[in-house]
Amino acid sequence: MTMTSEAIDSASEARLSSPDYVERARALAPIIEANAEAGEAAGAMPASTVEALKQAELFWMLVEKDLGGGGIPVDEALEVMEIISEADGSTGWALMASSVSTWNSSQFYPGLRRLFREGQRPITCGTQTPLGTAVKVEGGYRVDTPPVPFGSGMDAADWVGTTVRIVEDDGTPVLRENGAPLTRAVRAPKSETTVYGDWDVMGMAATGSYTYGWNDYFVPEEFTFDAAPLVPPAGQDHRGETLDLMSSGVIGHGAVVLGLMRRALREVATIVEGKKRMAYAVPVDKYPVFRKEFVEADAKFWSIRDYFYRVIREAMASTKQTQSLSVEQMARVRQATTHLHTVATDVIMFASLWGGTQTIRNPSYLGRAVRDMVVARNHALIDIVTLDNAADSIIDSWKQ
Repeated sequence: MTMTSEAIDSASEARLSSPDYVERARALAPIIEANAEAGEAAGAMPASTVEALKQAELFWMLVEKDLGGGGIPVDEALEVMEIISEADGSTGWALMASSVSTWNSSQFYPGLRRLFREGQRPITCGTQTPLGTAVKVEGGYRVDTPPVPFGSGMDAADWVGTTVRIVEDDGTPVLRENGAPLTRAVRAPKSETTVYGDWDVMGMAATGSYTYGWNDYFVPEEFTFDAAPLVPPAGQDHRGETLDLMSSGVIGHGAVVLGLMRRALREVATIVEGKKRMAYAVPVDKYPVFRKEFVEADAKFWSIRDYFYRVIREAMASTKQTQSLSVEQMARVRQATTHLHTVATDVIMFASLWGGTQTIRNPSYLGRAVRDMVVARNHALIDIVTLDNAADSIIDSWKQ
């Protein structure tokens, strides 16, 4: 079933335009849920889903109010992503990727800030990995890239970006004073971007995470910026009034899998109610083993959720009060997000096993949560190496 904009109009206008963006997300959740099956079948976000998110202005929720956005705190935006992800993991992922990208674009790209000031409302998406190259020319850069993977949120975006390495005309890398390669983040209209449309996966099927790129394409200076100051050298604190680039890029992943966990627990609690199984003396919901494991899963959810949000809120408070993030704070952002994915995998697999055949029969929200979680857990930003990288400062914090 695909919901239309007329269906949105019939909902409470007060909720959809509420100053509380979490309330907006709750109002949209039934619409997102109703479109989820169609999105997975098509391998793309349905147009009506995109329109619903635009109408509730969720793509711009993090953009500062002076530029026409919601200007909401990061932790509130994460709750929005969590609610939308509970309704549909793919939609939550696409919203996470595009809203964070749009937020960063509105902060750091002069050209995008200008568009916002002119009353336009661009939506951007893209990746940070520097796979392409660019040559500095008058007024901007000539950009060449191979096919760049994982442009999550492409179905909703009208601007696309990546990071490129700056080279001379002969291909010689341009280096910084410290010997590191000079890089530049770039943004370009999707209409001028080659989009390969090759997203065919087992989970997160409707995220629009297509491969894309450019060939000898001119990007004006105002649609580029040097992201290096947002990436502190290893072992050094981050200085700035916003999160470092890695932290801002990873935290939304945590919100998405919190939503998947919520959905899995809700689904299995409903599925097993009064459910009789062969050789069980009582319905599954009365079976002691299930009851014990469900209560443990519930504790895992609330424990990791509370820790995750505490770490994020402490980090945001630090950037506001001291314009800095310590090495330990950045480490804990990565630790909390990666550990959250480990816990979520355990909780969702618990739900999938007790869900029995209702997990594997299509359509199945629980089955889709399992597939989406497998894909989310495989993301490079959540690799187990992030825990090793975070270890030194966290271990040292216990020695004080």
